[in-house]
Amino acid sequence: MKEQNLQTEIHLNQITFFLNGKQITEDVPAGISTLDWLHAKKQMFGTKCSCNEGDCGACTVVIAYPFEGIITYRAINSCLYPAAKLHGKHLITIEGLGTPENLHPIQQTLLKYHSLQCGYCTPGFVMSLFALLAMNSHPDQETILAALEGNLCRCGTYNSILKAAQELSAKFSPSEIVPEWCRNTEQDLYSFNETDTMFFTKTDIPQQVNCYLFPKTMKHLFDFYAEHPDANFIAGGTDIMVQKNIDHKVFPVLIDITNLPELNRLYLRQDGLHIGSAVTYQQLYESGIVKTDYPVLHKLLAQIASQQIRNLGTLGGNIANASPVGDTLPLLLVLDASLWLQSDLEIRQIPLNDFFVSYRKTALNKGEIIKEIIIPPVKSNSYIKFTKTSKSKSVDISSVITAVKIEYNEDIIINAALALGGVSALPMLSQKFTELLTGKKLSTINIDSVISEVEKEFEPLTDIRGTALYRKKLIQNHILLYFQELQKEEK
Repeated sequence: MKEQNLQTEIHLNQITFFLNGKQITEDVPAGISTLDWLHAKKQMFGTKCSCNEGDCGACTVVIAYPFEGIITYRAINSCLYPAAKLHGKHLITIEGLGTPENLHPIQQTLLKYHSLQCGYCTPGFVMSLFALLAMNSHPDQETILAALEGNLCRCGTYNSILKAAQELSAKFSPSEIVPEWCRNTEQDLYSFNETDTMFFTKTDIPQQVNCYLFPKTMKHLFDFYAEHPDANFIAGGTDIMVQKNIDHKVFPVLIDITNLPELNRLYLRQDGLHIGSAVTYQQLYESGIVKTDYPVLHKLLAQIASQQIRNLGTLGGNIANASPVGDTLPLLLVLDASLWLQSDLEIRQIPLNDFFVSYRKTALNKGEIIKEIIIPPVKSNSYIKFTKTSKSKSVDISSVITAVKIEYNEDIIINAALALGGVSALPMLSQKFTELLTGKKLSTINIDSVISEVEKEFEPLTDIRGTALYRKKLIQNHILLYFQELQKEEK
């Protein structure tokens, strides 16, 4: 498909969205982040830049858009969010919430509790609290902490920020938090139909990203890919944008898959839970199906990155990256997850365990994408747990993450699986663990022997997150923990 044939269907370089209550149409350079666009094109510097890789929360802004019939407000890291994605949405920044003469209740309450010193991180905290309180009526402390875990304060004002957040939660409802000018845009947001607009942008001057494509159908996606076979797919952008910002990596063509309806589905069938590759972590976490039928996955999702990242990052992206420290991968392996891989010619299903080939290499063929992740139903006679070891509960990458599944028929183990991540070049299932446990009673198992045999299967790596010896000890401790829990349950 030639570019000239697309001209009647696409808009070159222009997006239309709301910025702090005002509808605007803007020319946006391909691949520019929302943060850089705010600074370079709008001279709006209230949104701060610090790490530029989604770790600190200083650049937090809020986007509003329709989701499942309601307008949802999401805090995101603007450094990781391509400005092209703003089409059809409402971007809310610190400049829109209040002025020195007329502070927003969040700003006023933070000031009351002296919740700032240098003030550099404060706009990010304000925006995270805004997203939280816009969507939650009187959130409890656990919910508040989860919303703020992606915001760092180098001055250490956390206690006063928490006190301010608690007062805001007690005194204000969403209707009092969301300004009238915000509510006035909500009906207009419903009228934006993103799937009817194919967005295409390019530049004649060589940039890190020269072309950013939004296909509106799977056919368009594969047509684009046929035209640009070296293109990279982008969903949440939490990996690609870091490579662009920090490593200065060049991505000549990016194909954004987030507007494709087929990749945004989440549904339950007889063969299990089907998750579209563009479904975000937060959407999964908020799913009643996941909470009820897959509680261990629900618990894991709460420990992945920060809420800003979970609002962007996707399960499909985590799998496609094939990182050995991907938080979801060990659990998905023990749950016997599989993938639907789609090309322009066919759809094929592959077990997740066969997907990882070597370090960051997968079984994806040229021109294929992950369409869906399928997780079989969890049997009631199963013990399923995961253990993540990292410097912090959620925001940090794992040093080691393991998951285990043990299925019983009365007191006999009929199936056992142990998966390890962060240990070697790819996430892996332990064959020895399965062999040594299957067909046996728990009471007859020699735990030391199991640990010894599992250790022989892996050669732990040494990097900034830990030495090989440290990782070896973590594997031992994780396995011991699982057996201790199992023995308690038997009693």
